[in-house]
Amino acid sequence: MATWNDLIQATPRQVGGKFQDEGSVALLEALLGTEGEQLVLLGHLHREPHLLREGAFHQGRLHLETATRPECTREAQLELLKSASHCFTEALGAERDTARVSLISLHLGVCRLLLGSPKDAREWAAMANQAAVETLKDILTEATGEQGFTRNRYLGGVLNFVIFFTSSATLGAGYLVWDRVMSKRADKVLRRALARMEPLAGYIDSIREMRLRLGEAASNVPRYVVTHAVDDSQCLSRITIRALVGEGESVDFNGRETRRVSRTGSERITTVIR
Repeated sequence: MATWNDLIQATPRQVGGKFQDEGSVALLEALLGTEGEQLVLLGHLHREPHLLREGAFHQGRLHLETATRPECTREAQLELLKSASHCFTEALGAERDTARVSLISLHLGVCRLLLGSPKDAREWAAMANQAAVETLKDILTEATGEQGFTRNRYLGGVLNFVIFFTSSATLGAGYLVWDRVMSKRADKVLRRALARMEPLAGYIDSIREMRLRLGEAASNVPRYVVTHAVDDSQCLSRITIRALVGEGESVDFNGRETRRVSRTGSERITTVIR
């Protein structure tokens, strides 16, 4: 078994515009060895992990396994890499889930790199990164919509009735109770979302490191950080996806809107409609 860090270390680094030959077999073995990491990740995301063990994607991985055998010649290895690429492309065309799209794109990137197309490899790695970030944002957007009882269409009428027939003192106490109920609900929903998001954020960071080793400029590859805040009762009240896009500048997403924040303290807010 291999970790994401093993895959990063096996990715050849670009030096002076050329890639150092650190061993194609080592890179393939590291990629294949992350199967456990991939299944754990999909499990956290409540995706169907078995879909990576069947169909065109599974056939492509079998081609890569054959390419790592000692008796496999360079010519045979190249043919197997081409066959694997075709399989992964077929799997990608049939896939709609962004998390699995990310993993398939990652495999395509490695194949293109070993076939001598570093530019294609960078593009596929960028696609893997983008699909994973979309998954991260979707989880937060879904959780933000579930924090309150916003889906109960009878709640507004009930609240108006209670407010009309209740004294100010009783209403004030009721607000405190209601606030506590909502705080606990938000805490439960957000903690469940955070447990899904943190492993995914680690995976996104690993892809970022691979992209840097492939020669992309750090300024073009933002780092994503998942942060959270608690209220006075220590209940989780907010999760933020922060993209560090430059020195002293970030783009924050809270599930409803994005804020571009600079070190000068200025902000630009964009409401996200989903």
